[in-house]
Amino acid sequence: MFNSLNINQPEKLPKSIIEDTPETAKEAGFSSLLEKIRYFFDRAKEKELVTFFRELAILVEARVPLVRALNSIKNQKYSLAVVRMVAVLQKKVEGGEPLSDAFESFPQYFSPLYINVVRAGEASGRLEKVLNYLADNRERRYELRRKITGALIYPAVIMLSFLGVFVFLMVFVMPTLTKTLIDSGTKLPWTTKLIIGVSNFFTSHGILVSIIVVIAVFGIWYYYRTEEGRKQWDLIELKIPIFGALLRNMYMNRFADNLGLLLRESVPITKSLEITGNIMGNHVYKNVILECVKEVQKGKMISGALEKSPYFPNVVPQILRVGEESGRTSDTLSKIAEYFSKEVDNMTQNMMALIEPILILFLGVGTAIIVASVIMPIYNMAGNL
Repeated sequence: MFNSLNINQPEKLPKSIIEDTPETAKEAGFSSLLEKIRYFFDRAKEKELVTFFRELAILVEARVPLVRALNSIKNQKYSLAVVRMVAVLQKKVEGGEPLSDAFESFPQYFSPLYINVVRAGEASGRLEKVLNYLADNRERRYELRRKITGALIYPAVIMLSFLGVFVFLMVFVMPTLTKTLIDSGTKLPWTTKLIIGVSNFFTSHGILVSIIVVIAVFGIWYYYRTEEGRKQWDLIELKIPIFGALLRNMYMNRFADNLGLLLRESVPITKSLEITGNIMGNHVYKNVILECVKEVQKGKMISGALEKSPYFPNVVPQILRVGEESGRTSDTLSKIAEYFSKEVDNMTQNMMALIEPILILFLGVGTAIIVASVIMPIYNMAGNL
């Protein structure tokens, strides 16, 4: 990867992009509404951010000056969002700001975890090591999310495809066959009558059903966007069979990985817990960790505070206590993160192995019912002619 970075490469970007690079949409000052809309939807992809951190870590470790390193990265093949972000970072660093302060301009890409770890690395003179830690952290997070997303997308696509075919049959195919089947006087099985009833409902109340579905989806989405709605969903997702266990393991990995990284860079323990809680991405774990902060402020160990929570498996406080008592908390947290990363891998593989036969069985039964309900009456009708 390092060979692909030409640190002596001349500036390729138009001067307007560098000078007028916006830090926020409000500061962009675009001349047209189309450009504003483009900027709003042009967001950096997670994979690009992983590559950005890795390249920056390699360049800084090679003793390339930070401004020069950012300039080199800016000239790589990134999306416009990343190019503008790096251009802003370069301008701020050139102006004398630390990299950690420059990161604060982009909270959508750099969480308090990254800002505080970089700040600690700058203070200790270990910026190159810190950037490598962050590159590893971002890469692990990306891979973990990719695995979980892949496990969830497969069954969702299959189910939506089956639902689409079912609706097509009910709206466009069955109405044509219904009149023929009824006029033939053939005795219809109950499954056929049920499908005819569903088809009549869709054709007679299709518009109403569509409106209700749209309103329901919008209502759920709007409620989810509220603070209370997000809290409710965060609790529900942890209780979903199978998927809930997978998500709990993912949150355990995130907790241990992020907290271990902060403690390794000598960020105070209470501040490390606060940052970790705020970036967990789930209100349940956020509240548990913030309550843990209060317990730690009273002099208790992290492991003792976490033992009370039903959302932390017993193995976490048990192993963590050993690390706290031996003075190797950050190393122990790294081991916990590695353990739960393997758990996520195993669960993902097992889920994919189980989902496929279950989906095949479900689709087979559903298809058999539809075929039997439609084809058999036609066959009987032809036999009576």
